[in-house]
Order: sequence, then C-alpha cells, then structure tokens
Amino acid sequence: MTDPAIGQYEIFFQRSGTMFCVADADWSIRECNPAWRRELGLTAAEVSGKKIFDFIPPEDRAAALSQHKKILDGEEQALLEARFLCKDGTCKWLSSRWTYDREKMLLYGAATDITARKMITEALRESETSLRKILDRAPMAMAIVSMDGTIDYINRKAVETFGYRHTDIPNMDRWWVQAYPNETYRKEVLGRWMGHVQEAFIKNSEIDGGEYRVTCKDGTVKTCFIFGVIAAGKVFVMFDDITRRTDAEKALRESESLYRALIETTATGYVVIDGQGKVVDANREYVRLSGHSDLKQLIGRSVTEWTAPHEIEKNKDAIAQCARDGHIWNLEIDYTAKSGKTTPVEINATVVSRGGVPQILTLCRDISNRRQRQEEIRSLNEGLEKRVAERTAELTAANLQLVRENAQRLEAEKAGEHMRQELMQAQKMEVVGRLAGGIAHDFNNILGAISGHAEFLLKSAGEGAPFKDDLSEIILETEAGAMLTRQLTAISRHEPAQYKILNINEVVDKTCRMLTRLIGVNMRLETALTPAICSIKADPGQISQVIMNLVVNARDAMPEGGRITITTSAAGIDKRSAGFPLPPGPGRYAALSVSDTGCGIAAETLPHVFEPFFTTKEEGKGTGLGLSTVYNIVSKAAGGIEVLSEPGKGTTFRIYFPCMPQ
Repeated sequence: MTDPAIGQYEIFFQRSGTMFCVADADWSIRECNPAWRRELGLTAAEVSGKKIFDFIPPEDRAAALSQHKKILDGEEQALLEARFLCKDGTCKWLSSRWTYDREKMLLYGAATDITARKMITEALRESETSLRKILDRAPMAMAIVSMDGTIDYINRKAVETFGYRHTDIPNMDRWWVQAYPNETYRKEVLGRWMGHVQEAFIKNSEIDGGEYRVTCKDGTVKTCFIFGVIAAGKVFVMFDDITRRTDAEKALRESESLYRALIETTATGYVVIDGQGKVVDANREYVRLSGHSDLKQLIGRSVTEWTAPHEIEKNKDAIAQCARDGHIWNLEIDYTAKSGKTTPVEINATVVSRGGVPQILTLCRDISNRRQRQEEIRSLNEGLEKRVAERTAELTAANLQLVRENAQRLEAEKAGEHMRQELMQAQKMEVVGRLAGGIAHDFNNILGAISGHAEFLLKSAGEGAPFKDDLSEIILETEAGAMLTRQLTAISRHEPAQYKILNINEVVDKTCRMLTRLIGVNMRLETALTPAICSIKADPGQISQVIMNLVVNARDAMPEGGRITITTSAAGIDKRSAGFPLPPGPGRYAALSVSDTGCGIAAETLPHVFEPFFTTKEEGKGTGLGLSTVYNIVSKAAGGIEVLSEPGKGTTFRIYFPCMPQ
C-alpha cells in the first residue's frame, strides 16, 4: 500500500509554483518539477540525463562548484545564486538553496527567480557609477557632503584644484583652517555656510552662493564662489575657482591707479573722446594744451571747440576716419585758446573699448619747438639747395671735361698700343727677313745640286732599277725644300713680287694639279669655285704659295686622313672687324677658303699661329714659316685673313683679296 505522505508529497512537488529539483551527488538531475521546467522553457525529455552544470553558463560554474563542494563537505544548506540558461537562449538569475541527504546521496533544491531584483541592483550600481563618472568629468570642483559636514566624496577637478582627496579632509571645517587663521572668524564663516545649507534644506531650494577662501593641501589659499543643491539627504557642493579673477581685479585696480599716476605726470596730453569728439576724460597736460585750467571745463564738450577755425573740418574728418579705421597717426592740428594763443599739436589716436563702449584714446604732443626748428631748417635748406645747385653745375661741367679728357687719353693709349704691336711685329719680321736672306741662296744652291744629281741618276737608270723610287722621293723632297726657300726669300724680300691682273680660280686650278703628290693617298681634295668672281691684282706664284701652305697645314692636321676643301666666292665687307687676325677694310673681295676636317686649333693657340717659327708639331716636323708666309703675302696684297676653328671640328682659313675696279 502506498504511503499517503508520499502521495501528498508527489502532488505538492508536481503542482507547486515553487521550483524544485532532485539530483544525485554529482549534480545529475533525477527529477525537476514542472515549475522548474516551465521557468527554463524545457521539457522533461530535455532535462533527463543532464546535470545542473549543463544549464549554468561556463563563466558562472566556478561559483556553483564552490557551493557544491560546501554541501558535500557537510554544510547543511548552501545558497547558490547563478544564471541558468533557458531554452530560448536567454538567461535567468535563480537563487537556489540545496540540502544533501547523505544516506540516499541525493541533493534537494528549491529555487526562486531573482532576475528582476538583480536587474534593479545592477541598474542602481550602474547609475551610481555613471553619476561618479559624470562628476569626475565635470569642469568644476564638486563634493558630496552629509548634513553634518562630513565629506563623502570629492571629484577629480576638486582634487586637481585643492590637492585633497575625500579621505584627507573629514569635514568642511578643515578647508577653512589656514584661510581664516582667526578661529572666531573661521567659525563665523563656517556658520554662515551651514546657515545657508539649513535654509536651503528647509525651503527645498538651492544653497545661496558666496565668495569664500579655501585652504589647499599645499598650504596655499584660493578664492572660490561656493554654492550647491540638496538632494537625497546630501549636499552637492560646487566650487568655482575665481582666484585668477579676483587676483586680476586686484591687479587691475592697482594698474589703473598706476596708469592714472602716469598719465597725470607725463608731458604728453592724454584725452579720451567718444565717436562725436566729446571729451570723456583727460589729463592735466591736455587741459593746458586746450587753453583751459580745469578738467571740468572740458568734460562733455567737443574738441573742435578749441580747434583753430581753419582746421575744424580737418579735425572732424580725422575723428570720423579714426572711428572708421580704428586709428590715426601723426596728425598735426592747431589748438587756439580763448586768449588767442595758438598751440600746434601732433595727434596719435586709436579706438579702444571701455565698458563695452568704443572710445578714442588720443595722445597729443606740443610741437611748437619742432615747428620753430622746421622753419629754421627750411630756411637753411633753401640756402643750401641754392649752393648745392651752383656747386653741382660746376662739378658737372668739370666732370664732362674730365670725361672728354679721359676718352681722348684712352683713345690715344689704344692707338699707341696698336702702334707698339705693329712695331713689334715689324721688328720681328725684319729679324726673320735678315735670317732668311742670309741662308736662302746657299740653301737653294744645295737643293739645286741635289735635285740635278737625282734627276741625272733617274734618267741614267734603266727600266726596273731598284733605286728609281728612292730617286723620285729625293726629287720630291727637294721640291719641298725649294718651296721653303721661296718662303724664306719672300719673307726676306729678296725676291721681288710680280703683280698682275689675274682670276683666282685659274691659280687655284693650276695649283691643285701639283698638290696631289703633297697631300697623300689618304686625303681627298675637293674644290668649289664660283665662276663669276672678280679679278684681283697679285703675284700668281705668291697666290699659289698661299694655297700650298694652307693645304700642307690642313694635311698635317689630319694624320689619319680626311677631306680638304678649297672654295672661292665673292664677299663684301661693310666695316673693319676686330675679330680677324688680319682684318680687311670695307670693300669688295674675292674670298679664298681652305677647310679641313682635322683636329682644329685650341683657343689659346689661335692668336699665335701666324707668328714666325711658331709650331705645335713635334721637333723636326715643322718650321713654323708656312702661316707666317701666308700672313706676309696677304698683308702686302692689302687683303685680310679670317680663321674659323673649333677643337675636334676642323679649321677654315678664309683669305680676302681686294677686287680690281671694273
């Protein structure tokens, strides 16, 4: 027969609105009533075989295990507050009380949903935390004080301002200790504050504020405007640090006192006027400048009243300009007193704000002495300017004369230098001529003998003689020696020139026939002759000698071979050019040009190429007479020479021969 008590227990277990659960010692669930399952949204099948831990979030299990251990260790009852997972994924806070039956090794638990209570507690905690955060971030020093004056909390700004934390000062009385050393007075100040607090508490209103001195932790004293509100039985006190403002106000008062003393003792007039020019304030010096004896005679009157009549409009315009632009500098105005005395003053003014109202602060300086000095200086300047003008005219005339004399002197020096250069060149050529004249004939006789014997041997040699080429080379070299002899003879003037009217193209054509053997097989000789070219008067032999010397010079500039070009053309010269080695005068010319593709002439070498015996060739490979002979022949023919050369890009010699009149 079933025990009636058991039946009643089963009915109570199943129908109770309280959550019940029976579990093994390892927390395995044997049975939980419908109320338990209903709170978590579970079915009997979903609970079967599970442990209590399976329904507790992992982060809360440590606390549950601790309570479980206490039960198993012998504690009769253990309270477990933990979150339980619901079927829908949410969590509920359950407060469960567990009892352990050691004989049956069963755990009996009853639980209550405390989710709402937990939420309210958390909200209150967060609200208090938020309030603390707000107060800590407030820009004003704040404290929470009990009605008896005990300090419960001060915010971060209060700590920064006064250096105290709420644990450093137990009550408000401590903040007045050094600020009010007199104990009676300190109690009076504290009593006044507490009276305001009690009155606000009774009337449920804000605490009337007031200025109090507060002692900081480091011993300094600050002036604060203290006020507050009463809420929740606490006094919320706010401290507005006005130390800087009060110090500034004190400094301003002292500054204004000093400022007034300065403007009253300065020798400069000082006046403050409004936008219409009426006097607001002035110092004693300005009163004197205006022709009055007391400041009361000026206040409220316009400055134009003591301005000279002819400058009243000027002064009005200046006041308007200053009000518009904000300043005016170095304005000169005449003041006229009742006595008729005129005082010139210099005015500098600027717009300032006094009590939020724009006014014009003006400094006036008596410039009577300066006007007198200016007049004296003006009179002196007139005399000085006259004297300067006279002296300037004298110096200008003398300077012009000096410039003319210097120009003449420079021209004379330039002409003298040119004559010295020509004299040196003539002397040099005379020395060369004497030397050439001394050896030319003997050298020519030797060449004649060598050439004669070589030609005799060449004619006597049979066909195929092995030395015929050597004899031909000897004859060729004697011809080159004969050319050198003719150059020496021409320089020495021992050989008279035979001038005749000729066409330069014909001389070029004949000479080119003889040049083939001179230039070598690795050279290419080209000509470009202008047909219609004027006739010239010259020695054909000398013209041929000029061509040969220039061609030989071009050949020596191209040891690896190259191209030599001979051209003729008509040329007109308008004026004498200083850039030519031998500048031609104005007129018509037949131009002979010899160009090569050789190494060119360096800029520092170019001025010396026509000097006798000057050569850049190795010793034994040049006489230095070729170009000097060309210079001598062209100079005697009243012609000109132009040289165009650039290192690495070849050289062009252009010879100008005067055309014969048609």
